[in-house]
Amino acid sequence: MVFPVESEDRTLRNLLMMCQDHARLVVEIYRKVLTMIDKLVKGDSEGLESSMAEIEKIQMDSLEIKRNIMKELHESGSVLFNREDLYRLISQAGEIIDLIEAVGVRLSAIGENNWVIPSNIGVGLVNMADAAFDTLVKMRESLISLGFNSERSIQLTSEVDEGERRVDSVYRKLDLDIVTSNADLPLIFVLRDVVTRLEEMVDRTADEADLIRILAL
Repeated sequence: MVFPVESEDRTLRNLLMMCQDHARLVVEIYRKVLTMIDKLVKGDSEGLESSMAEIEKIQMDSLEIKRNIMKELHESGSVLFNREDLYRLISQAGEIIDLIEAVGVRLSAIGENNWVIPSNIGVGLVNMADAAFDTLVKMRESLISLGFNSERSIQLTSEVDEGERRVDSVYRKLDLDIVTSNADLPLIFVLRDVVTRLEEMVDRTADEADLIRILAL
């Protein structure tokens, strides 16, 4: 006989495992964007189409996991008292992946048009992208820790918040550098769009960290 508490614990474990798998895809898809940024900053536009195809595949994989999580949440009925928090968690993660994919599309456009990123902006873009990557990794580690060490999970969410502040600091200067650069106007618009979406992605990551904190309590 399965008791209600046992059923809730089992369902929660299954959902956390799926959320952790989804977080792995978030980190994986962002690695592809990092590769694209590195290439473009070095003036290399080769292989961007391949990276974009990989990004689109990972995005489809993430949608499949999200559908499975939604199905599990629906079937759990009233078994889980924190269904709404888990729903918001996976929804937030889905938005993060959408923003990453949008960055990839714009980076691909830079390569297709053979636009050259000014060196000082390239340095700032790499710094911002690397700092953003750190927040995603901390978020994933926090989600993994949620299943067995709540204190560690909460500690890692604080590191996500610190990462968000670092990204914001880099973003403010980088955005001004882009606006005041001598680059062609279309490139300025696209670069601003890239860094804005990266900043939004990190904000969403911080929001997800807040949800992880709620689940850890």
